[in-house]
Amino acid sequence: MWNKLDQFIQYLIHQRRYSQHTAVCYSTDIGQFIDYLEHHLGTDKVSPAQVDVDHIREFLGNLIISGMEKSSVARKLSALRSFFRYLVRRGDIEKNPAMVVSAPKRNRPLPHVLSETQMQRLMELPPTDTFEGLRDRAILELFYGTGMRLAELLELQMKQINFKSGIVRVLGKRKKERLLPLGKQSLTALQNYLDIRSRAVNAFEEPERVFVTRKGRPLYPEAVRRMVKKYLHQLSEQEQLSPHTLRHSFATHMLDRGADLLAVKELLGHESLATTQIYTHVSMERLKHVYQKAHPRA
Repeated sequence: MWNKLDQFIQYLIHQRRYSQHTAVCYSTDIGQFIDYLEHHLGTDKVSPAQVDVDHIREFLGNLIISGMEKSSVARKLSALRSFFRYLVRRGDIEKNPAMVVSAPKRNRPLPHVLSETQMQRLMELPPTDTFEGLRDRAILELFYGTGMRLAELLELQMKQINFKSGIVRVLGKRKKERLLPLGKQSLTALQNYLDIRSRAVNAFEEPERVFVTRKGRPLYPEAVRRMVKKYLHQLSEQEQLSPHTLRHSFATHMLDRGADLLAVKELLGHESLATTQIYTHVSMERLKHVYQKAHPRA
């Protein structure tokens, strides 16, 4: 039944609508568990129906001892739970041995957030007289102005943008659609980029794709990550800087200015309110920092 792994991955992609990246990670995680069983017990001796709680706990325990981050260990447990749940539903096994295994408690660090002043400076860094500069500025404005994810931005197509109403329609995780308002700065930056795009790019691999290279090819994730980091490192010495930093800043600044937590949750496309609440902690930590610096009896 271990040969059902490929079918499970296809099930995640086509029926559960998981992203390709998540599906690959799950495949790697489950494959690592199979390798562990093969090395320690021999997979010919342990079929999925014979896997028990101890097998899974020992596997995860070895990962923790080896120094793996608890968040990564928790993801591997999640992958195993999903895989065995799939086998139960198919009738291949009777019970899911991973369901009774507790995930390691994670110390979730607060996300790094730039100040509003830093964000203003960031938007002024890309040059306004080149194709790449105008494109980069539009990308930065969209990340910060809407809170969209990297994958959502890269998949953005022209038909998803309504300039008249100032709305962009994005497809989030598991292909869930949500509508995001575009502020004046985002709209202006986007229009400036599209104007030069129509003149600077002659041939497009995918004409509908919004963000492309000068040769008309769709941008890829690592290129955008490098670009964002390049500008962010001019403003901050923090190491963990990425496009997600702009998403964190978007959410935190919204809450700082009195936005409703449920509204921010919807804008971010979070499944659970608990995920969004991390930004209330960020806001409180920032307030405490200001208090410590300013109050004479702090």
